[in-house]
Amino acid sequence: MKALSDISKIGILMIGVALLVIAGIAVHFYITFLQRVPPPSPPPPFHAYCRYNAVIIHANQDLENLEVLDNRSIRLCSFDRIRAGSEELCAVGGSGLYVVQAGEYKKIVECVEEKIIKFD
Repeated sequence: MKALSDISKIGILMIGVALLVIAGIAVHFYITFLQRVPPPSPPPPFHAYCRYNAVIIHANQDLENLEVLDNRSIRLCSFDRIRAGSEELCAVGGSGLYVVQAGEYKKIVECVEEKIIKFD
């Protein structure tokens, strides 16, 4: 009977040691990997893309003095104010690179010629 009691005490001790080892591994994992993940960055002030020779700007926040420039820095469109959640459209000359700028934030948009392929 005493031997059975001693074996159960050793088993409980081994379970405790195993839990301490698992806790140590979890802390090591947290310190090593999860601390390296950078905090999420705030969303950009706007999102811009090109469709059918037009640059479409979607404002994530209120914007002022937004400009659309071509690759020679010639101003194609200018908007005094765009409210958050709304969109504006700027017709561009065709395929190429365009710069959308609001304050210090700039985004380059590429317009490509979209061809329609007909199957006969």
